[in-house]
Amino acid sequence: MKRLALYATVAVALLCGVLAPQRTVARTSKPLRLYTDALKRLTIYGDTVSAYRLTNEALKADSNYMPAAYLLSRIESDDEKAWLAAERAVRADSTNHHLLHQAAERSLRAKKYSRAKQLLQRLVTDGQDPDHFRLLAILHMMTKENDKAIAVLDSAELKLGKIDFFSRMRQQIYLEAGAGDKALKSAVELVESAPYDPNNQLALADVYAAIGADSLADATFNTAIALDKTNADAWYGYASFLDSRKRYTEMLLAWRNIIEIPSVPLASKISIVESITSKRDFYRKNFLLIEPIITRLYQLHPQDVKVIDTYIVHLIAANKIEQALVLLKQRIACRRPTEDELGRIIEIEHHLGRLDSLEVYVDQATTLYPTKANFWNLKAWIQMQRSDSRGAIATLRSALKHAEDSKAKSSLWGSIGDQYHELGEQRKSYDAYYKALNLNMNNAIVLNNFAYHLSVNNKSLKQALQMAKRATELSPNNATYLDTLAWVYYKLGEYEQAKKVMQQAMSFDRENSSELALHYGDILDALGSTFMAQTYWRKALERGADAAKIESRIAAQKARLEAQKAGKE
Repeated sequence: MKRLALYATVAVALLCGVLAPQRTVARTSKPLRLYTDALKRLTIYGDTVSAYRLTNEALKADSNYMPAAYLLSRIESDDEKAWLAAERAVRADSTNHHLLHQAAERSLRAKKYSRAKQLLQRLVTDGQDPDHFRLLAILHMMTKENDKAIAVLDSAELKLGKIDFFSRMRQQIYLEAGAGDKALKSAVELVESAPYDPNNQLALADVYAAIGADSLADATFNTAIALDKTNADAWYGYASFLDSRKRYTEMLLAWRNIIEIPSVPLASKISIVESITSKRDFYRKNFLLIEPIITRLYQLHPQDVKVIDTYIVHLIAANKIEQALVLLKQRIACRRPTEDELGRIIEIEHHLGRLDSLEVYVDQATTLYPTKANFWNLKAWIQMQRSDSRGAIATLRSALKHAEDSKAKSSLWGSIGDQYHELGEQRKSYDAYYKALNLNMNNAIVLNNFAYHLSVNNKSLKQALQMAKRATELSPNNATYLDTLAWVYYKLGEYEQAKKVMQQAMSFDRENSSELALHYGDILDALGSTFMAQTYWRKALERGADAAKIESRIAAQKARLEAQKAGKE
């Protein structure tokens, strides 16, 4: 609506002669007709594409036709082309302030700063529009010409009288130039002229903060807020000040107040929340203060998708998993869920260990998004949990059809190999592993699993050793992979090397694995460390190892020792 109003204004201006062409009807009949049609298309129908085409046709008919050049400068999306169009309009009529203003704006967007200064200087010399003075002062500030910026503001006040905004600009310039005393003097004068204007108080607070007068800054920020509790600029300024002073508790309370202000755009509120949650350490340390901010944002905007997403992530972080899950399921209750939504629900159900519920959503995911291999992988995983290796193999083969690259296919073939191993079909298992490694010779999981299964079956032990070594090279601190390497050495009869590697494995073991303790006991037993072997077997038992396995090892050790003793006698 605003855009249409703008172009309608342009049309009125043209009709009133403000931008009227200075040519005869006979010479300009075609460009005029094209231009008029373009303006109609734009203002009545909102058809920018047609207006753009017709305007360019008008300029082809008469390259100096000013109204068309002016209109083109307004609707052209390319900054450089828009600037050229604006310059063409100025060349046609260099006395028209509308054209000069447009050319100045387009010069700024195209980063033609010297030209923008020239145009604005003409406008401030001939006119009395405060915005022209403002833009020219800003330009001088951008190019570090602070003295010239001050001169422009002084000139503006001589022509137009005292303007608060210009006073605040002057303060900013003084601060950037290191003239804190001048900035303070200007800010104090501004407050004295209108002490009940919160923006004036805010400007003074900014100056106090800049020169390090923190107590005065604090008091003045609070004065500005007291004058208008819905002044978002005051709250933003205060929050920024508190942040710079590492007064985080007070800062978060300031952000909480900003969330409550109706005039603050929702996008800005979301940005605030994202800024305070993106820093993990800060989020964790200040969680109790941040929680009511996010909760309140959700209460105020419960239908906004981005707010809901932010709130769900926060609920998960707060370990309110069930609440997060309820919200997610509500979102998809009456419509087709997105891949991301299903993925998040599945992730939570997986985390909660609810296999039946997980299966429902995984089945939905594979139906709606059949080309996504990750969902097929999860379906296979569920089948594995239910000891349905045949079903898992079939599902994994389905996933192969949708795998994006050779690495993904390698992982799937590796899983197929694992399931054939579970079924005791070793030849099929090995074939699957070979297919996996042909696709990705650096698949550490497959290298490890293949090596371990070969060692367990006493097959191709030298090949198993090479694969186990490569797995540990790819993931050197992996306790499971080191365990496999140690076990292959054990199977090869290299007990000292096995011991050395197993000690490494146990140093990286964060899960207190029963299997590692069991294997270490076996290695120690092979080296004749009877007592220590039994110690680690008992550790394995404590960690959940099969008692029958431990008993059989102890019995075998006892029998061996008795046989040795009898032989000596």
